Amino acid sequence: MYKFFVYAAFLLFSVTTTAEAATVHSVRRGETLTEIAQAYKVSVQEIKDANNLSNANTLSIGQKLNIPAPAPQFTEYKIRTGDNLSDIAKEHGVTLRSITALNAIGNANRISVGQVIKIPLPSEGNTAPVASTIIEYKVRSGDSLSDIAKKYGVSLDTLTSLNSIRRANRIKIGQVIKIPVAPGTTPIPQGPQLANSDESTLERIRTKTSQWKHIVIHHSATRVGSAKGMDNYHRNERRMENGLAYHFVIGNGRGMKDGELYIGDRWKKQIQGGHVSSYALNQISIGICLVGDFSKTRPTDKQMETLEALVKYLMDKTRVPVARVTTHTLIHPKHTQCPGKYFPTESFKAKLD
Repeated sequence: MYKFFVYAAFLLFSVTTTAEAATVHSVRRGETLTEIAQAYKVSVQEIKDANNLSNANTLSIGQKLNIPAPAPQFTEYKIRTGDNLSDIAKEHGVTLRSITALNAIGNANRISVGQVIKIPLPSEGNTAPVASTIIEYKVRSGDSLSDIAKKYGVSLDTLTSLNSIRRANRIKIGQVIKIPVAPGTTPIPQGPQLANSDESTLERIRTKTSQWKHIVIHHSATRVGSAKGMDNYHRNERRMENGLAYHFVIGNGRGMKDGELYIGDRWKKQIQGGHVSSYALNQISIGICLVGDFSKTRPTDKQMETLEALVKYLMDKTRVPVARVTTHTLIHPKHTQCPGKYFPTESFKAKLD
């Protein structure tokens, strides 16, 4: 009987101690302040402040420590029109699962405007694999979502989720894709891009891939010029049945907008050019003319940007290798100096690799 009362008294004492453990802790042999803080999910500094401790290493057995209430592990968020839990989770940098678990939400699609939900504070185990920086990428010809994901080191699922893409194999040229980039990561430069309208026009053309073997760059050798003027000259003065000798013309701001791309009928109809004095080469060479006289001045920056974007597009579309991207003078050296000594052939081709 005596043993029973002793045991009962001991049990009562243990329960009381446990109940008080949320606010008071009795230091046991070998305990450190770090271990105590971890047990109560508070910081060492919070315990030191609550007990006026100047030295965390001078604890004594049986010492009573006031344990501050742990800080809330969540914030609250009021659902607004258009919200969904996936976007809320991304915005707060936590996983969708951590939100549904904390709020006992069985169906993540069933939330209502005005509903207040708890958002767990980011911590180990519940942080979402999203980056602090979002960059935008414009889809180019030949791109696939999986290739874009590999290039930027993110998962395909991350891209489809972030961009609300249902089918990864259905992306369009010119479509802007949001990509999460890890803090401290330098985004991969995408390079110059064609205007969406130009890219859309090019995509509607059924390219005869096997026909084209070279891409040849020219200059107009005139300070001012336009595709319309060139077409008139080639058609009426040089008696070319198909008019404009080139497949493409790029303006310099004098006669056409600086960097403006003109897509000629020869490309739209996929017929031979008239830009080199060789019947055989005209059959298999794509001609691009930049307005300007590059024996005297350099092409404009915008011209070079459009040229780079166009040539990369054509290389991808026709499988013409960089070795066959050339200039008029290189493909026909005894005939001309076109496109002039100030055209930066080597540095331009270096950008195509």
